[in-house]
Amino acid sequence: MAAFGGWSLRPEGLGRGSIVYSFGVGDNVAWDVEMIRRFGCTVHAFDPTPASIAWVARQALPPQFVFHDCGIASFDGTLDFYPPRKDGNTHYSQERRGRFLDRRKPVGGRVERLSTIMHDLGHDRIDVLKLDVEGSEFEVIPDVVDSGIQVEQMLVEIHYRFRSRSFRQGMALIDRVKATGMRCVHVSDRGFEFSLLRS
Repeated sequence: MAAFGGWSLRPEGLGRGSIVYSFGVGDNVAWDVEMIRRFGCTVHAFDPTPASIAWVARQALPPQFVFHDCGIASFDGTLDFYPPRKDGNTHYSQERRGRFLDRRKPVGGRVERLSTIMHDLGHDRIDVLKLDVEGSEFEVIPDVVDSGIQVEQMLVEIHYRFRSRSFRQGMALIDRVKATGMRCVHVSDRGFEFSLLRS
């Protein structure tokens, strides 16, 4: 296993032709850029929120970084994303996070199922799928599993600390992935980031 950008993955077999999807850009593309540098692969990065779209537009990024102003969900359409706690933060979420934020209006973002995105991009497998989607993983992962999509490596942050979620729900989500034949090979020191590999 190799660790960089706060995530761990298996580098063997990754190269220029690898299919890499990174959901939840926010204002941090360190992992994406390092994947490009190390393996020469194209990284398809996704984020539907206005703050992230604007941030990415201001960056000088390598041509192998392909940005899509779309998010991931268990349906195709539009999803409401609520503002983060701190002004200037780009981590919008479908979850309302805090008593006083309920008064702040959400922004709508375009979302699609992973199967729809893969069809549109002409991909029939994913070598590395990174999900840092601020709570949406609880709906997205079951849809990915039920769709039978072939994912070789999944890196996911489980937001079980949110008010509407629990540690037990987070572990049940990991179990759903493991039931497809993947195994959990790394958990970050924070206890939120999980790396799963197909055995």
